[in-house]
Amino acid sequence: MPSMKRTSAGKQILLVAAVIGVMVGRGMAAPVSADAAPVESYSAVAKPWRDVDLSFSRPGRVVKILVHRGDVVKAGQLLAEENDPQQKIAARLAKLAADSTLRIQAAQAELAQDAVSLKRTQWAAGQHAATPFEIQRAQLKVTIDKLSLKLAELKHQHDQLAWQAAKLAVQRRKITAPFSGVIEDRFIDVGRSVNAFKKVLNIVQVDRLRIFVPVPLRIAMKLQTGQPARVTPAAGALTVGKIIWLAKVADSASNTLQVEIRVNNTQNVPAGQQVRVTFARPAPAASNIHSQISGADQTPMSPTGRKAQ
Repeated sequence: MPSMKRTSAGKQILLVAAVIGVMVGRGMAAPVSADAAPVESYSAVAKPWRDVDLSFSRPGRVVKILVHRGDVVKAGQLLAEENDPQQKIAARLAKLAADSTLRIQAAQAELAQDAVSLKRTQWAAGQHAATPFEIQRAQLKVTIDKLSLKLAELKHQHDQLAWQAAKLAVQRRKITAPFSGVIEDRFIDVGRSVNAFKKVLNIVQVDRLRIFVPVPLRIAMKLQTGQPARVTPAAGALTVGKIIWLAKVADSASNTLQVEIRVNNTQNVPAGQQVRVTFARPAPAASNIHSQISGADQTPMSPTGRKAQ
């Protein structure tokens, strides 16, 4: 039995060697490893992960700008503020109304008083000292008091919502950082009046970079999200990014597909510069030929070492 296994293995080795020899004789390339796979590179621009112009949503006069170009800020940090005393007073009045429960307390007290009067009227009717009309009137008064209490509670909810709206109106007079990043530009100085949505500050996030590169369809069709991509900036060292998006619609004019790559910018490479993006072409697996050859000789062997008929 051991001799039979050695004989079969020897035949497979000789067959593999013969096929490779034929391939070399015909000028066909032998299988190569993934490290030796040919590559192609494409030009693109490295953009900030986030790039946002900040502005006020209401016109007004700028009274505070708390940052300068190059300042590192955190998400939610106050950056600038407009002045509007009248709106701040309106917000304080709304807060007083929202915090007050006097209407509810008064309605509760009146309901309690009329409930006592109803019980007394009912007792008097049992003593033949009150008429049915008086009992009915006392009952209606309690019903009205219950409705008044519900209206007071509804008014209190309305006041609380009005306070929330007033806070938002005051907040619109402020600019806060939408994310952690760096102040890249400052367009307005303190004391200047600005219109709504006029640019005041520009904030960028550059701890990661976003790269959009048009890739020929013949290459893009072989790419997948999560696949690594080598990025070589004009100024900086080689780094490795990751494909996070592949467009579903190709550009018919250039026959390319848009590919988005994310790169962790640990080296603080300036955004906006030209980069070269390189994708490794998928190389044929070296084991394919061997598997095809070994799979072609799967005829069971007889105990004598010959193929079964």
